[in-house]
Amino acid sequence: MVLRCYGICLIHGPSVCNLLRMGKSTYTATRRCPRKPAQIAVTLVLEGEEAEQIASTIDVSELGVRLQSQSALAPGQPVGLVLGEVPGYVLRARVVWVGKLESGLEGQSGLEFSEPHTLPV
Repeated sequence: MVLRCYGICLIHGPSVCNLLRMGKSTYTATRRCPRKPAQIAVTLVLEGEEAEQIASTIDVSELGVRLQSQSALAPGQPVGLVLGEVPGYVLRARVVWVGKLESGLEGQSGLEFSEPHTLPV
């Protein structure tokens, strides 16, 4: 499976992504784990916030998830995910990348699970 890098590449880190910003937009990399398209309702639990935020997955793998949400997330931020079907169970993750404003990825973010996990797809 091939990934077009739009933010911080999970495999090669930010240095490769800096090349992309300089115009080399055809870079692709093999993913560590295949992603599957999936729309799953999730609740985001953010440190320091009492209110929980609603989000939806776009695609998932055993190592992470791409989300669509209105939450202001930042790379490195720890996040808890509660699946709609499994209330009370919180998956721990951290934000790896956040889509830029006015881009095709605005409102999206990539999260990496603290431990591999299989979501119901």
